[in-house]
Amino acid sequence: MTDEHFINWMRVAGKNTFRKLWGRIEQNLEKGRYTLKIKNNFNVREFSGTKSFVLTTVNEFGGKNFYLAMCYIVAGTICMLFALIFFIAYMTS
Repeated sequence: MTDEHFINWMRVAGKNTFRKLWGRIEQNLEKGRYTLKIKNNFNVREFSGTKSFVLTTVNEFGGKNFYLAMCYIVAGTICMLFALIFFIAYMTS
């Protein structure tokens, strides 16, 4: 398959509430009113699902959750610090 939208949609979500990226806007949008037409190709009523359209911005780490990115950076820094401490202890003994 080469259709990026289909590949992304078929990727399994890790939680029961999830967002799937359909596309990106690579330019600045001017302030104003926009029209969006949505075609319903997949009915979600059978399993009480919902669909939504969300416009969001991303931060330097690529996601909407800055806290998670900071946790990864702090945990990685602590691991590197302990690796350095153990290396120094190993070399001096």
